[in-house]
Amino acid sequence: MIKFEKNVKQLLPYNRRQYITYLTGKFASLDGWYGISFQLPGGYEGKEIELSDFKRAFEALFKNVISMLDNGSLWIVNHEDKDLDWFPNNENNLIDLRSVFKEAKIANTFRGAVMCSKKELLDLANDLICYPYAVVQKQGHFYKDLNVSHSELQFIIKISGHLNIDFLSQNKTLLKEIVIAHTSSDFVLKPYTGTLL
Repeated sequence: MIKFEKNVKQLLPYNRRQYITYLTGKFASLDGWYGISFQLPGGYEGKEIELSDFKRAFEALFKNVISMLDNGSLWIVNHEDKDLDWFPNNENNLIDLRSVFKEAKIANTFRGAVMCSKKELLDLANDLICYPYAVVQKQGHFYKDLNVSHSELQFIIKISGHLNIDFLSQNKTLLKEIVIAHTSSDFVLKPYTGTLL
């Protein structure tokens, strides 16, 4: 059963402040984070990416990585650095995700993490990977990025409104395994500064 938890800081298997400091380029340590961005060809150069193309390429990638890492523990889905209302509007989009909230009698204004099993996460994959791009439904406006993390691993799937998915970890070997297993001509891989795999 999907759970809704307000105290995100206590749930995360990593230091959120340290992670955000890494993203802003102010953190450097041998024990730091490593990251790589999976993007569609041309996206980084400003080419318009169709949402349908993004879904087709990234839903399979997302599901494969979840299946690769799952060990039966819960998964945590939260806004990246700051907890915001999950649904800032009442638009007719992200139907499956909105239904989960409605069935659990959770308000659109809920701020916190959604915790779910592998099966529940895979069932919501299509909506989750589109969430930062689609939830607001205004051209050129994106909502807060989503982080999906395993409750026992310092590993993050960062879903961006710019229609790319990044993988970050403090375990360089794990990150390298994911890159090797999912390298294809469908994606352009952009390593984060300081990440050499």
